[in-house]
This record gives sequence, structure tokens and C-alpha cells, in this order.
Amino acid sequence: MSVDVEPVAAAITGVAEGLLHGGVRRIFGMPGGGPNLALLGAAGELGIPFTLCHGETAACIAAGAFGLVSGAPGVALVTRGPGLANAVNGLAQATLDRAPLLLLADCVPAAERDRVAHQRLDQVGVTAPVTRWSGTAGRVGTAATVAAAVALAAGPPAGAVHLDVDAATLGDTPPPPAAPPGIDPTALAAAVDLVRGARRPVVIVGVEGVAAGPLLTGTGIPVLTTYQAAGAVPGEAAECAGLFTNAATERPLLEAADVIVGVGIDPIEPGPAAWRHAAPTVLLAPLPTDPAYVGAATRVDTGPRTETLPALLAALDPAWAPDAGARHRADTLTALDEDGLERPGLRPVDLVRAVHAWAPDARLTVDAGAHMLAAMPFWPVPRPHGVLISNGLATMGYALPAAIGAALARPGERVVCLTGDGGLGMVLAELETIARLDLPVTVVVFDDAALTLIELKQSAGQGGAGAVRYREVDFAAVARGMGVPAAVAGTPAEVTAALRASGPGPFLLDARIDPASYRHLIRVTRG
Repeated sequence: MSVDVEPVAAAITGVAEGLLHGGVRRIFGMPGGGPNLALLGAAGELGIPFTLCHGETAACIAAGAFGLVSGAPGVALVTRGPGLANAVNGLAQATLDRAPLLLLADCVPAAERDRVAHQRLDQVGVTAPVTRWSGTAGRVGTAATVAAAVALAAGPPAGAVHLDVDAATLGDTPPPPAAPPGIDPTALAAAVDLVRGARRPVVIVGVEGVAAGPLLTGTGIPVLTTYQAAGAVPGEAAECAGLFTNAATERPLLEAADVIVGVGIDPIEPGPAAWRHAAPTVLLAPLPTDPAYVGAATRVDTGPRTETLPALLAALDPAWAPDAGARHRADTLTALDEDGLERPGLRPVDLVRAVHAWAPDARLTVDAGAHMLAAMPFWPVPRPHGVLISNGLATMGYALPAAIGAALARPGERVVCLTGDGGLGMVLAELETIARLDLPVTVVVFDDAALTLIELKQSAGQGGAGAVRYREVDFAAVARGMGVPAAVAGTPAEVTAALRASGPGPFLLDARIDPASYRHLIRVTRG
């Protein structure tokens, strides 16, 4: 059975128009058969460029990061079958890390599915568990369907949406994003009564509370942020007390609190440890939240935080020293730094300090792995989305594609990508992408030839070195082979010299670290 060309062409035009109407500024991906190339051509005619990546999950991550930094929706394009299957981790990352992502895929047309089994998957069924919604853009109302899918991906909450493109069907209609509800006066009054007169309040800002950050600067109230909210209060501000992961480092501050105010905390953000904080807790959430994580907290599940938070702040009577937050953060950094080791090698903490001293205003992307325990606390974040990290999913292979998306979202701005050797290995070919696009991305590899975070958890009889250790790789040589200038460093002085000698374009630093201090970082961070 042949495919009717006219409806396919109309659908392709409709998809491109829907992207334009939805505010899309760039598409990432790996095209394949079907209508992929025609769609890229139609989008290009409307001024929407395409960025070719080496992997589908990398394309999804880059698109989501582009969306977070630019404010425009992120879009990725893949082919049917293996292309769609390879994108699943990227969809999961966007959904659990609250990144706006629309994934477009071609598919075996509905009119041919009885006959064609090659690359035939139930793609809507495959993606449904890892997306906010999954459906088909067909021949009816195509542009409106795509624009609605883009709006749904933007949230709240942001996340992944998938559309098969199939002109052989009528298509589906995405649900609208959840409308932010108005303020619940009864719930807000109860919360105000609970916090009234509190002398030692502590505020925790989560991913959905970033917009409320400016309200907290200048209050003298210690503010903790989740990884994804880092920069809501500038990292050098007196109120910035550091990070909240529901682990050990923030515990002294929270134990001293007489009330805890959570602003936009998403349950995906903290670690899995039990909530053990005795102080009364109020949660200001933009949408209804699952109360199971925090337990008996007083919740104000309605209303914008920029309106509900001032009411709570006005009821407080804080007696903290004006720099209580900054002092807690300084004490935390001291505890993390004092590992008691006297070794000549390059400690992860010293590597982070040297890179930050070279590029203090750069946007940061951080991969999952042991190195994030040094990177996140020791890199003060000056602005929202000043650091991008996979937190809800905590996937490796995130930092380099995210750096690509961030660099394209803010042309000319330096992006520093901190990654372990294991995570870089998953997306190594994307070094060619930053070379081809001549992006100002500095990749710093915490190179210890191991899955160190897993190795530190390993006991006898659990696979030995063969389960967690690689052979040494010269990542600098690999980078040069892909067109990225590179250097190797094994001391802080060598790190500084290499970075100062690097040019305005892409650069890779293969930092040969001593992993011995990771065990101390884990002990202090997680208890």
C-alpha cells in the first residue's frame, strides 16, 4: 500500500507551523527515514534551525537544557524504532528533572501496520510511562496539536511530551497544562498562624520556587536550595546556607530551626532518606503535591509563591545573625575540605576551586557521579539555572549534552561541563558536536578510570575491580582527534595553567584526580 503524499506533506507543514506558534527556536536530534528530513526542511524555512547530535538521548538532554536556559521550548527529533527507543532515557530525564521537552518521531504509518513489521513498535505505549503525555500528530488540526504539546511540555510542571507524526491518522489532542489555582485563604491563614513569631526560621527553595528567590535576599533568613534551585538566592549572598538534599550537611541548621518553610519543593528533588526534622514545616507549592515525603507538614497547595511567601515572611520574627546562612555554608565547606589526607595528587575539591577561580561567572553543567559531591557545594551559583544537573533521574551522560544546549541558548557565554570519565564515555561522540559548532564549552573530566561512587559502595564478593574499574583512557588525545583542543593536568597549578592557555572555543581538560578524598566527602555529605 502506498502512502498518500499530499496528507503527509500537509502534516509536515502543520508540525512546523505548530512549532513556530509554540515559540520553538531550535530542534536537536538524529534524523532517519520517513518524514524526518522533510520536517527539518519545513522548520528551517520558518527560521527554526536544526542541531545534529550523535545520540538520541543526548539530543533530548540538549533540547531540555536549551529550554531551561533560553525559556523557549526544547524539541528533539528522532526516527522510528531504534531512534525512539534510544530516546527513552532522555524522555525520563526531562520528566523527572522538570525540563521542557517535546520529542517528535516518525513511525510506521497506521495504514501499513498490518503489513509492515520492520521497526514497528507501539511508540505511544513505549513512551507513555516516561512522559507527561504521549500521542500522535495526525492530518487534522496538526499545527494546533503540536502547539498544544509544546505548551504541555512547558508545564507546570515541565517535562517530556512525545508525538508520533502520522498523517494516516486523525491525530490526538493533548490535554491542557494544569492551570495554576488561586490562593486558598484558609490554608494560607493556617500557615501564617503556624509560623507567626518564629525566631529561627529556615527556608528551603525547590525547583518550582526559584521565582521567589529575590524575596528572600536581604531578609537575613538562612536559605537552603535543592540542586535544581541553586542560584535562586545568589551563592555568595548572606542568606545562602548551601544545599538541601535531605542528608547530613544541612542537618545542624534544620535542627536549630523553630520552623521550616519549603517553597516549591518537588518530591523528586531530595534524597530518599526519611524526613526527620522536628520543626513545624510549611510547604508552599504551586500545584497539589504528594504529602508522603514530608509527612505531617502544613501545606498551602495553591497560589503563586510570590504572593503566599510574603505573607509568611511578614509573620516571622527572625533573630538569626545576619550572616547565619553564609556561616553555615562556610562551616559545611570546611567540614567537606578537611579530609585529613596529605597526598601530592589532585583532589576533586581543589580541581573545582581552580576551575571556578578561572571562570567564576560561567554556567555549569554537572554529571551524576562522585565528582558532584565536590562540584555542587564548592561552586557558588550566582543566578537561576546557573548550574544544570540531573537530579530527579540522576542519569550519567547528562553534563556534556546539557552544555551543548546551554551554549546554544546563550551564544557566546562560557559553559563549564564537569563530568566523570564514566559519564563522558556514554556521550563521548558529542565532543565532535562542540567542535563542529565551535561552542565555548570547557569540558573538565574527573579522570580516575572508575565508577567511583559505585566502587565506594562495593563490598567483598561484589564483582571486584572488574565491576567498577576501566583501563586508563587518554581523553585529551580522544578530544584532539575529534577537533577539540585539550590538555592533561595532575595538580592545581597545572589545571590553572591549562585553562589560562585555552582559547575562546571548545576545550577539554583531562584532570587526573586522586579519588582518595571521595570517601570523606560522602561521609560528611550523607552521614
